[in-house]
Amino acid sequence: MLSRRKLIVLVVLTFAAAFGGWTVAVPAPSLADPIPQPTGGGGCDEAANPDCRVEGGRPGGGGNGGGSGGSGGRCTWKGQTIPCQDPDFGFWVRDGCYWKVAEPPPPIPPPAIHKPGVPGAWGVESCLRDVGGGRAVSQVFMWMDNPPGGPTPAELAQQALAKIKLLGAQIGITPDPSGSGAAGLPVWLWTAVTPGTWGPLSASASGGGITVTITAKAQRIEWNMGDGQTKTCDNPGTPYEDRFGNSMSPTCGYRYGFPSATAANPNGRYTVTATTYWKVDWSGGGQSGVLNPTSQSQTSVRIGEIPVVGGGQ
Repeated sequence: MLSRRKLIVLVVLTFAAAFGGWTVAVPAPSLADPIPQPTGGGGCDEAANPDCRVEGGRPGGGGNGGGSGGSGGRCTWKGQTIPCQDPDFGFWVRDGCYWKVAEPPPPIPPPAIHKPGVPGAWGVESCLRDVGGGRAVSQVFMWMDNPPGGPTPAELAQQALAKIKLLGAQIGITPDPSGSGAAGLPVWLWTAVTPGTWGPLSASASGGGITVTITAKAQRIEWNMGDGQTKTCDNPGTPYEDRFGNSMSPTCGYRYGFPSATAANPNGRYTVTATTYWKVDWSGGGQSGVLNPTSQSQTSVRIGEIPVVGGGQ
């Protein structure tokens, strides 16, 4: 959004009590016909700004974003209702101006007046020329103590995760579940590789003037073989082909030691449960992290007696 080239930075010593805002004016050469740089993150104060009025709560804060499905707040400017939250510019903070967390934040320390322990962040204040203009004509970096509320980056990561569907393994196994195998013979384990079963999958979620993006990739599959044993494979496995015969899988294989049928359960089968462990990296709002969800799927196989080789009288 803002140029990262070396800039002449003007520190404007204006503290806006309503929002705890400090501004650091930064030229925005990509924006045409700039208006004078704003000097503070003042609240939407009718006395100071006759064109700006907020009904139902702090402008853009605490979920009171009127134009974007908030809890009843409404912001007006120049006699017209405008969104208290904008997906591109963030939270409304004063006449014609929005504030959004800077991603990435500028290499500038918090202002001296900032108190340690108080939440704060660098953001970009974007001021519009006209209602419904949809384009900022002035932008500055602005520090905010106790910035406008909204979901945290970690909460947005969870929202983004809810937008994608992490599937359990699309199980492939030999012996085929419709037939039967034998104890001691190789069992091949694999999953069909799709974005839903192995990744990568990406999604984003926005709120509170920030956007968080996630990318999910499977890391391993833990195969519970139903006989009290597990097999962990850090790969999707190799699909079996007839030409492989009785060879062992080169990537993910197993051997059963005993038949699945017993005297008490002559039609017994082993239930095979595949648990996929995912790594979901997320970043946004100047933060990053990792989520570790799992997904599951099941099948079952019949395993017979150990085959007898040779023999005879």
